Amino acid sequence: MQNSVIKIDGMETEEEQHKLHQHLIEMTGVSAVQVDMDSNEVRISYETPVNLNNLEKEIYDAGYQILN
Repeated sequence: MQNSVIKIDGMETEEEQHKLHQHLIEMTGVSAVQVDMDSNEVRISYETPVNLNNLEKEIYDAGYQILN
């Protein structure tokens, strides 16, 4: 199990926060997601077959800029 913190930019509403959380938690291999709008961070626990690059791409494709 791996844990990562991904810094993002562009999240403005709780609805966006909820949608991103739902999208990521439904990915195969993702066991926990916490989207923190105040700190602009996504904390995520995951294992194979997903990896950090996959997660960052999904967040980017959802319309958010990756800052780290």
